[in-house]
Amino acid sequence: MNNNKLTKEFIYKCEKQRKKNEKRVKPLTNDDIMKYEIAQELGLLDKVDEKGWAGLTAKEAGRIGGILTSRKKQLKKKAEEEDKKDESV
Repeated sequence: MNNNKLTKEFIYKCEKQRKKNEKRVKPLTNDDIMKYEIAQELGLLDKVDEKGWAGLTAKEAGRIGGILTSRKKQLKKKAEEEDKKDESV
């Protein structure tokens, strides 16, 4: 196992490798970064590094997607609560 650490450089390397076959370059989003963080937590970062996102099984990709969706909902709820606090002050 490679035990890669999640750094901006690592994410850039993976994204560059993934994008070399794409015509249009897409900027890295917060969702992309969150996907890498989740993959690291699940122990899938080495697999993503070696095979890319397409190398994941449907179960692995679905798990990452589910966790990503859940976290985005939590962040949205937290932001809405903070907005309400700011309005009441």
